[in-house]
Amino acid sequence: MSIIKSYGFNLFNALLNIAFPIISFPYAARILSPEGIGETMFIFSFAQYFALLAAFGIPIYGVKVVAAAAQDKNTLNKVSSELISLSGVITLTVMTIYLLSVSLIPRFQPDLTAYLVAGILVAFSVLNVEWFFWGIEKFKWITLSSLAVKSLSLILLFVFVQKGDDTYGYLIFLLFLYVGNYLINFFLLMKRITFRWTLKGARVHFMPLLMIFSMTLATTIYTTLDTIFLGFLSNKTEVGFYTAAVKLAKVSIPIMTSLGVVVIPRAMQMMHNQDQSGQLKLYKKSFAFISFLAIPISLGIYVTGQEAILLFSGQAFFPAEPSVKVLALLPLFIGVGHFVAFQILIPFDKNKGMLIATFVGMLVFAALSFTLIPTFGSTGMAWANLSTELVVTVCYFFFVPAAIWKQLPWKELPKALVIALFFIPIHWGIQIMDLSTGPTFGLSVLICGTFYLAAQHYFFKNPLTHELLGYLLNK
Repeated sequence: MSIIKSYGFNLFNALLNIAFPIISFPYAARILSPEGIGETMFIFSFAQYFALLAAFGIPIYGVKVVAAAAQDKNTLNKVSSELISLSGVITLTVMTIYLLSVSLIPRFQPDLTAYLVAGILVAFSVLNVEWFFWGIEKFKWITLSSLAVKSLSLILLFVFVQKGDDTYGYLIFLLFLYVGNYLINFFLLMKRITFRWTLKGARVHFMPLLMIFSMTLATTIYTTLDTIFLGFLSNKTEVGFYTAAVKLAKVSIPIMTSLGVVVIPRAMQMMHNQDQSGQLKLYKKSFAFISFLAIPISLGIYVTGQEAILLFSGQAFFPAEPSVKVLALLPLFIGVGHFVAFQILIPFDKNKGMLIATFVGMLVFAALSFTLIPTFGSTGMAWANLSTELVVTVCYFFFVPAAIWKQLPWKELPKALVIALFFIPIHWGIQIMDLSTGPTFGLSVLICGTFYLAAQHYFFKNPLTHELLGYLLNK
């Protein structure tokens, strides 16, 4: 499959990941209170952290080794069996620790049943084999399974969440989003490979996995434990406000990161074939794409933060507006950081550099969280999150080969920023019209988006808009 088709399927999957929370979270937020959302997300995030520990870096490492073995059926069967077998042992160990934690820590006793139900996510982590399909570039399968699971999960949401105290129903909905995908992908994998339980060759993978796991462990401190930190240092209501803000700020992240999943296998092949010019061309286009999208999205979230939080979550979540504005730059920082980490550092075996960057980020996050959350609550957590993503992204660049970062199209960033700054007067002019929240938001997005694309196309002659226009005209 060509990289255009692969990206097409992965982009569709990314759009699904954007549309889904736009449909599901506003429904849940209007039925459950900020405290109800906060309580459920705290429980789910705690289980999610253990699930990430159980993954042990395999979702990242697996893409790389499967891509390298994709052309040899026997090698593919071997490495897949080794990684799944190793995952089984690690999952069993982590699940035991999870059960002991929720059973012995007094803080969890009032909601023990909910924590035990959430443990399903940890137990089924061994079935998380999406890395295999990323590695063999079967993005069509990933997209279709994601579509099926999201459709079924929406039915579960509407059936089980109908009253203000249906927090268990919301928890089941969250669990199915993950476990449903795990089950489908594992079933498809078992039909594609000859699986044999073995740990003999697993030791070859252990040290690279340990390095990636260490990086993942540090990363999860600020990507998963943010909700848990906030719950311990503040209260459930602040967790609810932060959840609404971070979901809104991150709703576009799948588009920023979707290209990276496609590029990893292709970059590995180019490195294997010593195609340096092709690899550099790939990186230039990826960076230009992220610059083209991330800056207007970030500024758009900042400008329309008030209307967005009211539409997305409802009046009860209006106190989350300051957090939305703080987190507005996440699409830019995460988009660039994901590009550097997954498209450059991983193919170049710069795992040590990634570990150092994420460890620095972990220290920054911990320091800012304990300093800001007790006083500023969810807004303090937002500042800690944003600052950490910036620090980690900057640190990543210290480990990028100079021959690559010097050739990246840096001029695309100020071009995008110059155009996006016009969003501020445009939005201000629409607000003067004194329309209701929905029309104000819709007009702002429509006019700002049209202005941005037109300026990029006609003023800066951006090749991305020319390619997009040519593709649409051909179709």
